[in-house]
Amino acid sequence: MKNLVLALIISGFSANAYAASCCGGGFAFPALIMGDDKAQVTSSLSYGQITDDVLPNKKWIKRDDANQSQTFKIEAATLLSDRVQTGASIPVVHRKVADENSTGLGDIALNLGHETFQELTYSRWKPRGITFLQLTLPTSPSIYDAENMLAADSRGRGFFTLGGGLALIKVFGTWDANSSVEIHKSFARDFSTSSSGGEITATPNLGHSWTVGGGWNKGNWRLGTSFTGLYEDAIEISGAQTSSGSAQQNITWAVMANYMMSMENAVTLSYADQTLFGTPENSSLSKTVTLSFQTRWQR
Repeated sequence: MKNLVLALIISGFSANAYAASCCGGGFAFPALIMGDDKAQVTSSLSYGQITDDVLPNKKWIKRDDANQSQTFKIEAATLLSDRVQTGASIPVVHRKVADENSTGLGDIALNLGHETFQELTYSRWKPRGITFLQLTLPTSPSIYDAENMLAADSRGRGFFTLGGGLALIKVFGTWDANSSVEIHKSFARDFSTSSSGGEITATPNLGHSWTVGGGWNKGNWRLGTSFTGLYEDAIEISGAQTSSGSAQQNITWAVMANYMMSMENAVTLSYADQTLFGTPENSSLSKTVTLSFQTRWQR
């Protein structure tokens, strides 16, 4: 019973964290093996729409430009040893803003994890914990080098980002709880486009995010929910254009349903909404539906 519940949690854990918008900011949760498996592959298809912009002064503006995105993502992780693992996430993104659209690779992420807190014997309260490092690569255009007038070709953040954190899960009978926290640093880059009038340097700084969630398990089903908070320091612009930027923050609420087809295969349907909770600043807020399928290979 516990193995089934743990498998259900794992199938939905990656649905707990979301970027602030398609291209604005965020630190996607890494592809981690959280259970007693040696490898896993997750494929997902999501549809999102930016419905609101929140300015740095916290003023809300309703979007009416059909700013939409569809993302197909492959995430894979495998053990390197009994406690060390590695993984990668590769997204392909289609964006549409009004009459402009683009399709291509998103930002690729590579990660390394370590089962720092093992659950070798029964404990009523002690969770299983994975510490991790993640490197995000700017493998897609960002708003700083977009060529489309409405930046429909911006499919990533545009920065090398290195982060680290801790993810925890715990089963309490038919109930479960999960949480994660991470901090990341993005590094300055130079950009040059016709729209910027020359070369600019974009200098980001630190950011962090947290997630708390839980679920109820019945047979092969799990129903869960989570909250994810995101904060990004201001991005300073210098060169042909200058700007001191503004910090970004928002909270994503998500609800999900997981179904175990077998001990190795699971399907998850989730809905995420950034417009309902918290006090967002300098953010493009989206609503997203995601369908994912996960296959695991047990040890």
